[in-house]
Amino acid sequence: MNSTTNTENNSKKLKYSFNPQLTPNLTKAQGGQITSGWKEKEINWNEAELTEMVKTNSYLPARLIDGKKLKKNVEEVYFLTLDFDKGDPTKEKFIEEAKSYKHSWFLHTTVNHQKSVTDENVPTNPRDKFRVIVPFSRPVTLDELTNMKEEAKKRFPTVDPSSFDGNRYFKMNPDADTYLHNFNNEEGEILFLDPTEFITEKKKSGRPRNNENEFSKDLEVQLANNNTRVQISEIDVITKIFCPFCDHTKRTHPDAANAMLNINNAGQYTIFCFSEDQLYFQKPEEINASRSKLFWNESVGAPSRLDYKSYNGGGPLYIFKKDSDFENYCTQNQISLSIKNWLPRREIIFNPALPGGLNEEFYNLFEETVYMKKDYSALPKLPLNQVIFQLQSRCIVIYEIMLNVFGETEYLEKFINWIAYILQEREKAYTAWLITSKVQGTGKDLIFDRILKPLFGENQSQLMKGSRIAKNFNKQDMNTFLRGYNEVFSAGNIRENLERKESLKDAITASYQTIEFKGVDTFQAENFMNFILYSNNPHPIFLDEEDRRFNVIRNEKAKKVSELSIYKCLDDLEPDIKKELPEFADIIFTLEYDGEMANTAFNSEAKDNLKALSRDEYAEFVERLKSKDADYFLLEEIFPMTEQEEKMGLKIDIAAMAGDIIDKYGVIPATYMSKICKYHFTYKNYKQNLERLKLKGLKSLSKRVGATIMKVYDAE
Repeated sequence: MNSTTNTENNSKKLKYSFNPQLTPNLTKAQGGQITSGWKEKEINWNEAELTEMVKTNSYLPARLIDGKKLKKNVEEVYFLTLDFDKGDPTKEKFIEEAKSYKHSWFLHTTVNHQKSVTDENVPTNPRDKFRVIVPFSRPVTLDELTNMKEEAKKRFPTVDPSSFDGNRYFKMNPDADTYLHNFNNEEGEILFLDPTEFITEKKKSGRPRNNENEFSKDLEVQLANNNTRVQISEIDVITKIFCPFCDHTKRTHPDAANAMLNINNAGQYTIFCFSEDQLYFQKPEEINASRSKLFWNESVGAPSRLDYKSYNGGGPLYIFKKDSDFENYCTQNQISLSIKNWLPRREIIFNPALPGGLNEEFYNLFEETVYMKKDYSALPKLPLNQVIFQLQSRCIVIYEIMLNVFGETEYLEKFINWIAYILQEREKAYTAWLITSKVQGTGKDLIFDRILKPLFGENQSQLMKGSRIAKNFNKQDMNTFLRGYNEVFSAGNIRENLERKESLKDAITASYQTIEFKGVDTFQAENFMNFILYSNNPHPIFLDEEDRRFNVIRNEKAKKVSELSIYKCLDDLEPDIKKELPEFADIIFTLEYDGEMANTAFNSEAKDNLKALSRDEYAEFVERLKSKDADYFLLEEIFPMTEQEEKMGLKIDIAAMAGDIIDKYGVIPATYMSKICKYHFTYKNYKQNLERLKLKGLKSLSKRVGATIMKVYDAE
């Protein structure tokens, strides 16, 4: 046989139905409402007539009783129409791969091919969208077409399932790109698809009786290396066996094992028979939940996958948001599609104090590190006042790097205490560390990535840019035990800095977080995130006067790591740190920590300086208004009256009136706000001044002042 592409041959015909009422200006939805008036038509199977068909007619692949587009009226179906609208495969990829098919087909692009459209209320980027007409060698019934669906999905996982509805019409595309592939036999005759290639085989004798291709865990099988028969539930590894379903007497080598027993990612036994090229599945209701990497995620109401690893660092959880995505995964991993109804139901949590992985009631994203798993009970407890000496003597490299960052042993001791409390208690601390320095390369990243990450867990610790600080929690936040932010300061953006501070305050103290997964419902989860913040700016965040969350340090004498005595060369530094990690972990996990110290922010010179920098005239303006301190605003100087005006009463005493309103109501009438701002803040325009004041809590509203409702500015 040989394959001929783009040849024309009139010996083959194609039947279809069309409706003259469907014009190019109708939308797909409008066309779908036209159910009557469908007429049957026959054309020659060649590129010219096929192209004319898809460009001028909205077609339907079946004959309809009385010309009505109803499923019950489908009398027979003439061809299969594979609808690809996901951009996978691309048009070029399909054409290249489908040239090997031993049947003919015709491809044409749809009206939305390579266009930006809205798909399921979500804007999509341009992508390939096309259909492939596959003519049958004989007409098929609607039941036969439906029966093709499972086999077609195995071959084409991304095909639109509605392609198999039988009464679905396909919209014309006047601008369609087309491609014809003909396959000829040795006599030169064009071959169409034999429908039996896509129709599932009927059951043969010896196969399971309940459901096609399913068996029970109690099934006995014969092992390959002897005549022993065992139940498959007793086998927990890939094992070669004799297929219990096929007829061995009809085989060339009936005494040789011809099947493989395996356990798939759903905890389901499978048997693949090499003789029949057939896959059999254990009944889905009997799957072993403890071995399943799939479960029904009760937190979001969707099937999910465990042990997921992304090239972008995501994982270990993957949520199947669409049925097609889940079915594609099952097909590629030899999992029965009916497994979805029998998946173990679990809630997602992240709790370092509970067992990790899939448990009876939950799936815990937390993973113990080797240092967490170690038994430290045989080691003596380490008093807190001895921790610096032990670090200095047992972890020389780690000690010098950390001291270079923290500057004082007092602060280093508090930091080690903070780490020990979190790791031993598997808890969240209600304080965070803000570490600033004027020199880059002092070792802050080394401490996070090379010293702390191995203890907290590589997948549970992330050092990110400060710009990633968000108001809402997302998927990556859920399984975070330690979070670092590099450069929390946003130069020239006061609003952004204030928003970051407020977001951090909430994240540091909130016991629960609302997790937002794109495409699924939000849900509540416990918050176990602990924070270390870095910045080279002397004023990285605005700090409240009564702050109870931040431990702030700044070592003005910090050096570059390359200038420290422990530094030999860059290639040796990380291996030297790694050698000391076991000793460092012993210190952390045996330390007699002080829990109150870990959860109480201490005062430092760096913190006092940051508070001073955070105070400004705009904040004071709002605070004075809040306290109804009218004298602060110097209204007599802003709204002066001459002596003659006072004596004659020719002018309203605005200063006195505004002062009374501030004293009594704690608000400033909007009428006078422009002059007051111009007097107090001479270096910015009125709009800029209002923006700064609003950032400090000022708000504009209408309020009753005496007997009058007026627009005023109030302090929150």
